[in-house]
Amino acid sequence: MMGAAIVLALAALPASASAVTATKHHLDMYKVEQHVTLPEYDTSTYTLACPNGDIAADGMWRVDEVGPYNAQLADDDEDPWTIADGVSVTAAFPKDNETYEFVIRNNTSENAQLKLFVTCLGSKTSADTHQHNLVTTSPFWTAHHFNNTGLQPMPHGGVCGPGEIVISPGFRINDGSARIVGSYGSANLRDWTWKFRVGSPNIDVDVFARCLKLTTADYPGAPKNHRHKLYAYLRTSPIQHHDKGNGVWEHQISCRDDQKGLVGGFDVSGNPNWWWLGMDPRIKTRAFKTFGTGAGGSYSLVCVNDRTSRPFF
Repeated sequence: MMGAAIVLALAALPASASAVTATKHHLDMYKVEQHVTLPEYDTSTYTLACPNGDIAADGMWRVDEVGPYNAQLADDDEDPWTIADGVSVTAAFPKDNETYEFVIRNNTSENAQLKLFVTCLGSKTSADTHQHNLVTTSPFWTAHHFNNTGLQPMPHGGVCGPGEIVISPGFRINDGSARIVGSYGSANLRDWTWKFRVGSPNIDVDVFARCLKLTTADYPGAPKNHRHKLYAYLRTSPIQHHDKGNGVWEHQISCRDDQKGLVGGFDVSGNPNWWWLGMDPRIKTRAFKTFGTGAGGSYSLVCVNDRTSRPFF
């Protein structure tokens, strides 16, 4: 069953300005989260949305607990499981501008506990003397068919154009056996790569994204029409690695104090025994959760400044 969504507002308060020409606008960046209890052998679909039409910049999950396997209680034909393979997330994608959809399967005869998250970006700059709309493009969507098993990279160049960055990455495994082991952006933030470890041949996978323009819409008011720049940076280090026990590791990357982490990236494709358990936006810091990796794998975070530039005309 599904608990109520919780909105955690973490944006800075807007600053006052004596004139339009002196204004640097604040951006509203926050997260929404929801706890999920998934019954034994259940597959369910969940949606999680940013309120007030705000932009869902990233959608993610974190597997917290899967009831332990007990050989004495298990059926004869029931395979052992761990937290790594006890839950399968077969879809996490932007359903529209403000909503992510998740499809999650419990592979065990015990309950599973998860958290779902979306990071949200206000559709306008924070309320001040005036506001600017932020601009996103139409969603990018493409279908892939995998004939073979094993590691299947899906690099996509040119998802976004100059002056844009990729946001809202997602995927949907439509049939067969596969699990995501990578989802990350390029250094210029305009390209995105997905990686899947495919267990059965002839499966279909869809991938999704959209683009955020790094300039606001025009404000057609006095004293002059103008726009503002947004600033986004890809952070890949330093990474703090924490051994949580029983094969589970947590890896953390943090933005600067004047930034928020909107979109996370990861690659745990280096070993077939490495598993992705999800991530948690905190919201300057992103905590990535894995199984079997030790301090391995690579992780990244798109950090966005809390404030825009001064106006330009």
